Amino acid sequence: MAPLIEYLHALAIAILVGKVVLLSFVVAPILAKSLEREQFGIVVRRLFPAYYALGMGTAILGLVSLSGLAMIHGTSPSLLVTGGIWLIILAAEAYCRSPLTPQSNAMRDRLKEQEQRGAVDPNLQAAWNRLHQRSVYLNSLVLLAGLSVLGLASRL
Repeated sequence: MAPLIEYLHALAIAILVGKVVLLSFVVAPILAKSLEREQFGIVVRRLFPAYYALGMGTAILGLVSLSGLAMIHGTSPSLLVTGGIWLIILAAEAYCRSPLTPQSNAMRDRLKEQEQRGAVDPNLQAAWNRLHQRSVYLNSLVLLAGLSVLGLASRL
């Protein structure tokens, strides 16, 4: 049973790190270069809820498999740290899925309306920029956390 649980834990890590790397360094740059701004926004709005749901699912799989390993092998400091990292990943992905993404979309819609009227509220633009920057930071956090879990996996 332990090999299966270890495999599931490794799979969760691989999917998590892979989804962040693929979106951040392959998909998003290609879409940004290939699509008009309006089309890019439509694609991103459809993509991000599923992207964050996948991250939440991998974090749950990581936590469940880690719990299974704890039942088989007992707890250790590295197992507890890994569990804490998985919880951070789950929290970041859940926060990005909701409320951050819906708030960002609503602000972006208001900005688009203002752009069409020719007058953009600088405070609204600054607020949207902060939300976008927060999503970038959290995405980076998830990547670094996933790589940390990968590094700790051999010590479980």
